[in-house]
Amino acid sequence: MMRNSEQCPHGAIAKRRKVPKISLCNLPMDILSMILSLLPINDAVRTSVLSKKLKRVWCSHNNLTFDKGTMRKTYFRPSTGYYGVLRAKEFITKVDAVLHQHSGMGVEHMEIKFGLHSKRADHIDKWVNFAIASRTKEFVIDLSGRPKSTYFGELSCGNKRISSEEPYNLPSQLFSPSNGSYLQCLELRTLCVQLPSDFKGFLNLKSLSLVDVRITDEDVHSVLSKCNLLEFFEIAYCRMVTRIRMLHSLDRLKHLVVDICPKLQEIELNCSPTTLNTSPRLETLTLLCYEHEKTIVPEGPFKFTYLQNLRLELVISDYGKIDVLDYAYLLKIAPFMETLELPMWMVGRNRPYCKEDGELRIGLPHKHTHLKSVRISGFFGHKDQVELSIHILRSSIALEKMEITPKLEISNNLALHDCCYEKPHYVDGHRIATEFVCKADYRNVVNVVKVPSSLEPSAAAMEA
Repeated sequence: MMRNSEQCPHGAIAKRRKVPKISLCNLPMDILSMILSLLPINDAVRTSVLSKKLKRVWCSHNNLTFDKGTMRKTYFRPSTGYYGVLRAKEFITKVDAVLHQHSGMGVEHMEIKFGLHSKRADHIDKWVNFAIASRTKEFVIDLSGRPKSTYFGELSCGNKRISSEEPYNLPSQLFSPSNGSYLQCLELRTLCVQLPSDFKGFLNLKSLSLVDVRITDEDVHSVLSKCNLLEFFEIAYCRMVTRIRMLHSLDRLKHLVVDICPKLQEIELNCSPTTLNTSPRLETLTLLCYEHEKTIVPEGPFKFTYLQNLRLELVISDYGKIDVLDYAYLLKIAPFMETLELPMWMVGRNRPYCKEDGELRIGLPHKHTHLKSVRISGFFGHKDQVELSIHILRSSIALEKMEITPKLEISNNLALHDCCYEKPHYVDGHRIATEFVCKADYRNVVNVVKVPSSLEPSAAAMEA
């Protein structure tokens, strides 16, 4: 048997062809660009040592993410056993070095996430100008240097900032018609925004997020009224905002997120004042409400005509002024809603429902024909929680499942620091839901979720 040859059909001997080795550097430029675009910027930069061709490729990297991970130190300290802490000066030097070598063309996504403030404005201005010059489509600038959940702690301590430094002021040139026309997604966190008087909007902006941004009511209104293609809008922890107004319809808006803004009193979007209404084409709505006073119930014929998914997070801190049963109106104003999530945190309430509290209020069902899935969390078994759950159950004739759990599921771990305090309520919540809500379930759609044993209070704690 011949190893390096093979027999042809006519008896001739032919040498076996050698398969050439494929080198990364031999790949076409478009293939290399696609491969390197999947790498974090720090790894893409490292490929430049392999060849001049690869150096040219990474210089056109279209995904520029600068954070503690991508700009991390590359050495290991034997004495401490971890990578060195990345300081602001080192972060700035590394970002500057990358942007200096970059071609400035074809940037799809640019992200800056690091704790910086106004004293570093000269460098941050250069990065913003790079995003403008490179016609970046998705621009994220997060100068907080910390997780979102920490903002809630600040608000609980009198709305005081952890940092005493003045936040960075975003330059006005970003908001000019020519410079901002390429933006499709803009995420801003922990900085100041002051729109120029001639602001005409972002012509192609589809997604906007404002978190811990120092911005006035007037500028929020201006942004909303002049970004007609907006599909997603988030506003959270903006301490100056008292009112969100939109006097003409945002026809394309599909998802609105309003997280805790401590001074926010009113949301007025394409409707009459004193009501919590929004764009009629909205499909998904997420609200996190810190309730002190009685909820304002929408009046008149308004309905969320297109709303299919609603997540309403309720942090209720003033027992006696807030009646959870008031939220039954959600079934009326969202007639085509299919999924409903109601995470609650009943701060300060300490007793589950018992007969001494009086008979349950059971009104006429609304007959909602589209609601299929409901999840209620933070169910501690209070009377108005039971009443709301039963009302939704009886009103939703197409309901396929209703999950009830006493576990706290408020987003961003806002209730994490009080979980130990809340644990004794878990058993009561499970017991009350099983006793009263399940009893009203004639279709077997209710599932009361038991809190995992690791989160339940110990027997000794219960006896104490």
